Amino acid sequence: MRRAPWVVVIFRLLAAPGLIALALGGPSTGVAAAVLLSLAVLSDIFDGVIARRIKVVTPTLRTWDSRADVVLWLGATAALLLMHPALLPSLAPPTLTLAGLEAANHALSFARFRREASPHHWLSKVFCLGLWALFAQMFAVGQAGVLLWIVFGLGVASQLEAFAITLRLKAWRCDVPTVLTLRG
Repeated sequence: MRRAPWVVVIFRLLAAPGLIALALGGPSTGVAAAVLLSLAVLSDIFDGVIARRIKVVTPTLRTWDSRADVVLWLGATAALLLMHPALLPSLAPPTLTLAGLEAANHALSFARFRREASPHHWLSKVFCLGLWALFAQMFAVGQAGVLLWIVFGLGVASQLEAFAITLRLKAWRCDVPTVLTLRG
């Protein structure tokens, strides 16, 4: 039972190539991809719940949880573009912007603490749920619509809060609910 959170994190790591494999089947596999993505996102929600409940939360587990998230969303993006290549022009600018912000925050964390960022703040969880809705919609119908820009706004806000958390922390730690909980 103590390994259950790790099993869930590994499932999420494996979901990324699974999404790519589904995408090779073309748009007709969009609903299956949306279901696999949904299971992976649910695993992201429950790995932390399980770990806290059985008291096995560690910085290493939380860091790998973050890494699994990145792998999942990179795999989902690759799968989506394989399945619906016409989405590339509309997805490239917001995706590259968010990827740049994510990379910059990790660089800042490495510069300050010699460790990668892993705040797991609430706004990042809201952003993840937005991504889930957006990607499920794009897998299923091949269109992003206005939801793309709503989720992009959530992503920028989440990254800005992650920067603020990284700048305000006196020592590295994970699981910072919000920048508002940090003392100056």
